[in-house]
Amino acid sequence: MNNIWQDRNGIKYLIVICILMQIGMAVAEDDSATVYTIDDIVISAPRTQKEISVESEKLTIHLEDYNITGVPQNVGDVVKDLAIVDYRGASDLIPDDDTLYMRGFSSKRFVTALDGSTIRKTGGRRSSHIVDYGLLPPFLIESIEVIPGPHSALYPGKSIGGIINFITRAPIRYDSSKPDFTLATSYSTYATQNHSTSLQGSIHNLTYDLGYQKYATDGYLRHGAVDIDSFFTRIGYLLPNNGYITLTTSYSDADRNRPTVNDPIDLENKWDPDFPLLEKAGRIYYQWQNPTWDKVSPAIRFNLKMPTAMGTWTANAYYSEENRNNSLMEWADPKNYTQGTRDGSWNTLWFQQGGQIANEFTLAENHETTVGINLEQCYDGYDQDSPRYSDNNSYVHTKKKKIEIISGFAQHQWTISSRLHWTIGLRYENTSIWVDNQNNTTGAYYITGKEMFIERAWSEWSPKSFLTYELDDLASSLRDTSLSLGISRIWRAPDYHGDYNPQGRPTGAWLEPEHGVGCDLVFNRRLFGDVHMKFNYAYYQIKDYIATNQDYANYWPRKGNAVQPGMEYLDYKINLDEVIRHGIEFQFNGHFTKNLSFLLGYAWQSFDNQGDEPAGETELDERAENQVIGKLTYQFNEGTTVTLDYEFQDEQVAKISEEIANDVYSFDEIPLSKYHVFDLSIQHQMFEEWRGIKNGYFKLFINNLLNEDYENMSGYPATGVTVGTGVSFQL
Repeated sequence: MNNIWQDRNGIKYLIVICILMQIGMAVAEDDSATVYTIDDIVISAPRTQKEISVESEKLTIHLEDYNITGVPQNVGDVVKDLAIVDYRGASDLIPDDDTLYMRGFSSKRFVTALDGSTIRKTGGRRSSHIVDYGLLPPFLIESIEVIPGPHSALYPGKSIGGIINFITRAPIRYDSSKPDFTLATSYSTYATQNHSTSLQGSIHNLTYDLGYQKYATDGYLRHGAVDIDSFFTRIGYLLPNNGYITLTTSYSDADRNRPTVNDPIDLENKWDPDFPLLEKAGRIYYQWQNPTWDKVSPAIRFNLKMPTAMGTWTANAYYSEENRNNSLMEWADPKNYTQGTRDGSWNTLWFQQGGQIANEFTLAENHETTVGINLEQCYDGYDQDSPRYSDNNSYVHTKKKKIEIISGFAQHQWTISSRLHWTIGLRYENTSIWVDNQNNTTGAYYITGKEMFIERAWSEWSPKSFLTYELDDLASSLRDTSLSLGISRIWRAPDYHGDYNPQGRPTGAWLEPEHGVGCDLVFNRRLFGDVHMKFNYAYYQIKDYIATNQDYANYWPRKGNAVQPGMEYLDYKINLDEVIRHGIEFQFNGHFTKNLSFLLGYAWQSFDNQGDEPAGETELDERAENQVIGKLTYQFNEGTTVTLDYEFQDEQVAKISEEIANDVYSFDEIPLSKYHVFDLSIQHQMFEEWRGIKNGYFKLFINNLLNEDYENMSGYPATGVTVGTGVSFQL
């Protein structure tokens, strides 16, 4: 049936492409036969800062001009201002793994990239661990591209929800050999400190950047202290025609505690009135366990941009490690406390490496093409010839390949006429995974008859299409108005650790890739001045959607449930038959007046499981249907700016199942309350230049201004009122 569906889907794509080509050729012919004479146009409008650039297919945040309340610890704090991004962290004071959802999808179904290169890790082991935003300080990031939907051939198939691409500042040549030195420091409630310093300069064509950030907090929740040190260096060389080559290194050392239960009813843990109530729910630890999560992460990255007569070549290569220690105590036997406690610590070591080469060229007027190849490899620290852990629980630093993705892509931007633009693309991905089939403790194999590492491989072609028609010529009332349609294939292999090896179980032996189609209909209009309105309706049809089925598994070998040898864990994770997602997104942004700018966003979404699998209910829960984001920025005078942020999120409903008959389940709904949150900041430029010091800024901010009581994530109360100050300047 899958092959039949794919064949039919291919026919649908062919029909759509043929229709679009016919429309394009008709418009092009009509356009070439008509000559328009346009009078001189004089634009008179105040020059305003470009905080956000809005296009039909993407949105770009320019960090230098963008006002954020508070002082961001990492670049993930900035994209939380968008309605299609949902923050899901336990605490906004504790930078964590995979704290963002995009269009209702977690990090395994949307791409986070750095300069177009996907951030991808093996992940897993008591956390999903794909993107650690705490390791991405903002001082070298120039802008953030946000591309909703799966319509770019330049990014992997996991970009179902879209792409968040962090773009670093290009190296530049300075007029003077004296470097620019920037220092920023802030202090706020809960002993939260955020200090950063950076140094940029050049010696002729040789450029250099140095940076350091220190972030520490006692945390809002009990046992929530964090201490993160990040170091950064970049050396570059400027090539002719605005080209460059850079070598970047970074090193982060993060010490993080995990919040613990704080409940007056729980006498065992001794209530601490200095911290808010935190009951035992899900993976929330007790104080006696002393849970910590420490990490050391070095990385190196090479980037090249080289304009030539044959197009602009870009290349990157990277290598990184993350050595993570989950440390805690636990009961030796959870059912018999008399057996005492034991060290339940878990060390993990991951290696990531890869690279990409691409060329952007123009063979004819109105035609721009990008082609490239990409390699991504992820390794787990492991030695198959010796125990994975030594007596002192130190990890054996030997690599075992777990993921390899080889991909190629071609994307063509065709200006069919002055009003019709079509971006078409094709991406090929070949994905291989190695599923761990051995029990760490006993050495026994989970699936009888399978090898220690089960190799799976998949490959697929994915066509992409995004067509934009500017409506200016149809009527004067439609000036600066466009309508866009994106239709693209969805394909994602189970190349995420939490899918193919959750809790060490070899579920990847049985899973198949997700596939389907994603559609976006976009209406984009400039209302007046620089005020833009953008409306987006999104439709997704995803077949074989991967879901956790642990609570309903019949092939999970455990006490009282014998499983036929060779069929173990067949349904621990499953492919749902089909999932449908509908979404609506509105965004307004621009300047009401020269001094008053705004951002207003609204997002609605609905996920529906089309099959009868009970896992489809619990896999798709805890997603808010409605979310509203607002931002007002008023510039009182030349140096003082006030920013007010607003966020509303509808209730999220968690579904709890109960088996009422054999393989028949009922579901109880437990809502997380909706909430309204306001943040306020005042930023004042103290001086432009004073005794050799430039651009001195002072900021006062209050987050959660009205002390709203709510939860970002099930079981964790969100941070209360936070008051802080910050200072920054340049030398």
